[in-house]
Amino acid sequence: MSNHDDAVFVRNFSLVLVGLAIVGILAFILAKVVNRNFEASQSPNEMVQSRIAPMGQVNTSGETMAMESTAAVSAPTAEAAPVAAGDLGKSTYDSVCFACHAQGIAGAPKYGDATAWADRLAKGRDTNVANAINGFTGSAGLMPAKGGNPALSDEAVAAAVDYMLEAAGGEAAPNAEPAAAAPSADAAVEEAAATTADSGRGKEVYDAACFVCHTPGAAGAPKLGDGTAWGPRIEKGVDALYNNSINGFMGSNGMMPPKGGRPDFSDEDVKAAVDFMVSEAQ
Repeated sequence: MSNHDDAVFVRNFSLVLVGLAIVGILAFILAKVVNRNFEASQSPNEMVQSRIAPMGQVNTSGETMAMESTAAVSAPTAEAAPVAAGDLGKSTYDSVCFACHAQGIAGAPKYGDATAWADRLAKGRDTNVANAINGFTGSAGLMPAKGGNPALSDEAVAAAVDYMLEAAGGEAAPNAEPAAAAPSADAAVEEAAATTADSGRGKEVYDAACFVCHTPGAAGAPKLGDGTAWGPRIEKGVDALYNNSINGFMGSNGMMPPKGGRPDFSDEDVKAAVDFMVSEAQ
């Protein structure tokens, strides 16, 4: 290669380097301008406050608050009072039905989802009430009798159906009268748990919430007392069972909502329920 060719190569290469340097400088300047405009649009105090803001707030009210995806669980009142039909429906839903209908577990139509409830609304109220009381297995899922809680009265189940049908755009029973003699869903659950209080806190928690899925085996939940279904889970160790039950778990065969969909339960309550179910499976 001649000296002339070398000189041409060096000159062209130098021009390329200078061009790249200019492009880099322009990109740097543009980035600074864009960043300065963004920072100017933000209040420093607002930026700091948003970064250090707590994830939640302490609940100082008289009610136990549920997760966003579930309905609020009302704190029990100090005195027993007659329960109106509308209140009985909500009470029953908040205590039992929400465990499946808030999340859409086992094919249950979600509360307030008019599209999911459309086929049920078309069948009429009486059919929905009968299926809720007696149980029903369809192509999309199953409905355990009385939501898996035989302690509920027929009136409480019917009221819960009316409550959900109304939320989905349907109609409740005409001229519904206050059901003064019907116990609230909370009282029914407490009565069922009281008969087995000597079995420990674990069974009380199971009877109040876990039974909804673990009695019929809904959403892939291992049935109570089924050693074969519980075997692989027990092999993982009790700490893994505690963690999955408290924080929730999604597996290949189903899902476990955090605390069984009952955020009002303490971690110790959930652990006691796990111990109870494990003991029944061994």
